[in-house]
Amino acid sequence: MIQHLIDTHFHLDYYKEHQKIYDGINERKQYTLCMTNSPGVYISCKRIYPETKYLKFALGFHPQDVSLKDADFYDFMQLVNTTNYVGEIGLDFSRQSYISRNKQCMYFEQIVRVCAEKDKLMSVHLRRAEEEAISILKKYRPRRCIIHWFNGNGEQLQQLVDIGCYFSLNSNMVTNEKNKEKLYLIPKTRVLIESDGPFTKIDGKKYTFNNLIKIYELVARYYNEPDIIKMVYANFRDILSK
Repeated sequence: MIQHLIDTHFHLDYYKEHQKIYDGINERKQYTLCMTNSPGVYISCKRIYPETKYLKFALGFHPQDVSLKDADFYDFMQLVNTTNYVGEIGLDFSRQSYISRNKQCMYFEQIVRVCAEKDKLMSVHLRRAEEEAISILKKYRPRRCIIHWFNGNGEQLQQLVDIGCYFSLNSNMVTNEKNKEKLYLIPKTRVLIESDGPFTKIDGKKYTFNNLIKIYELVARYYNEPDIIKMVYANFRDILSK
């Protein structure tokens, strides 16, 4: 069995056979951070599944979830002390049907502030809101910030590198001919691996937990890095130690 594989962004609750997947991740000893999109989902996941050495749940507040209200944000701020991991959070200005921009920025700034103060690890979703997010991140300088599935431009990426952010890469990112060139700007010391399952594909099929090694192989080929498992493991240990 391959050791030390890490998935920093996975959505267990989006799979129908979540019990089977939970068991499989633990059997394979794959370190997995399971994102949630709301405090309610976080609580439900924690009630159903005990956290293990290999599987942890992150407390989320997703900008696309229009059902989230100020009461949910209050719950988030109360629950943040119960975990070391926060995600999926962020900003998304790609559609008007999401939480309003002003509300998103208000929520995100308070989340970044508290995570910086309490040294929480964040997995951050950004889409067409990179400049606003960079401004907030510069203000609070969190030490443990992972940018999930980066879609911005090279200048924005460099600003995030300068802030100290890490970047989680998935199969879609390194096979997308339009966007993959800018990923070379990410220092190898800041590269992490994510599946973003079930929202990515491997060999044309929806990602499943037993395909994590294939993402590593794709990223290794992209960077021409034969020691990708050791590199990512070292990077993950580094962000945890900050």
